[in-house]
Amino acid sequence: MAPPHVTDLLPRSVIDGMSRRASGFSSGVRCQRYPCGRYQGKWLGLQPHGFGVKQTSSGLVYEGHWQRGQRHGTGTLRRKEPDGRTERIYVGQWRADKRCGEGKQFFPDGSVYFGQWVADQRSGEGILWQADGGIYVGEWLLDKMHGKGLLITATGNRYVGQFEGGCKSGSGVFYHGTNGQRAQRGFWSKDICITSLLSLPTEGNI
Repeated sequence: MAPPHVTDLLPRSVIDGMSRRASGFSSGVRCQRYPCGRYQGKWLGLQPHGFGVKQTSSGLVYEGHWQRGQRHGTGTLRRKEPDGRTERIYVGQWRADKRCGEGKQFFPDGSVYFGQWVADQRSGEGILWQADGGIYVGEWLLDKMHGKGLLITATGNRYVGQFEGGCKSGSGVFYHGTNGQRAQRGFWSKDICITSLLSLPTEGNI
């Protein structure tokens, strides 16, 4: 004689209740509180999956897409201040819980970066609006200006050329002043001009 099945030993109401709870954990929308914050949104099993909002006890709030417990897709990271103000930190794409793809970062000093990211670091092409009014447009690698780029300082000077590790390095042209009449062409190393040829304005342009 075969042993009785578990469903034969439990009341139908208990079985139905267990089924509903199991299906709720497999997918759906719900709010879950943690010691360090809370999450409200879609789930897959026991992990956030789909669109949801997670807030930590430190005030960080992520609103966007998730994949198996990690930020993945498009989303916004912001901070809630004790006085009620909300400050944006990052708006853009994520992959495996890190900034990856195209996104916009707002830094505490007032600088803003828009461009490409790889594993939480600026890598690829991007624009940096500096807090002092300067602008950099060009290539990045491992969170540093690296490759070809254009740097315009707050005083109006311009540099067009090669960068390495965040510094002017390689061949480039430095234009002095807002009118750019004096062009200094040469080779740079760690922001220092090693060799250069200075082009002065002609009499008609003075």
